[in-house]
Amino acid sequence: MAGGLLSDRAELESVFEDLAAELRRLGLHADVVMVGGAWLLWYRQRAATRDVDTARRLTADLSDAVANVGTRHDLSPDWLNDRAAGFWPTGVSFDTCEVVFERSGLVVRAPSADVVFVMKLYRSDPQDREDMVSLWPLCGFTSPDDAARAFRRSYPHAPEDEHLAGYIAEIADDAM
Repeated sequence: MAGGLLSDRAELESVFEDLAAELRRLGLHADVVMVGGAWLLWYRQRAATRDVDTARRLTADLSDAVANVGTRHDLSPDWLNDRAAGFWPTGVSFDTCEVVFERSGLVVRAPSADVVFVMKLYRSDPQDREDMVSLWPLCGFTSPDDAARAFRRSYPHAPEDEHLAGYIAEIADDAM
């Protein structure tokens, strides 16, 4: 890990191993639902990330363990954070996520590419657009309209956007 960056899956696994050991030492357990840049890094769709976003809320008692591991790996004290929890889609269960890493003290789950795509679409900053281009070929959507319908089901409170399917079509075109 260089300068606070995680640059491949092996580094993520190393940090997870260390976190699991720290959690065991403290008698704690965490169940993480990895999304965002770390998800893309895990599946080799991004070169690096600074943090691991979890869609599942973290309990306050985990902060010391996370900070200790961050210090040992030259990462920020909140390298594992739950800032993505507010973007989790309506109607999607954490139980549908694949367990990608499991040790005593720590379970790391990963949702489908479709879930990460709609989360990125909901958040939509410039990095998210780049990530959606990388994600599109991994998704199971049959068309941009299908992805737009999935978005509307996932975020029924979001304002209606008549250009959403067109925006997704641009992303799909850029992915090809």
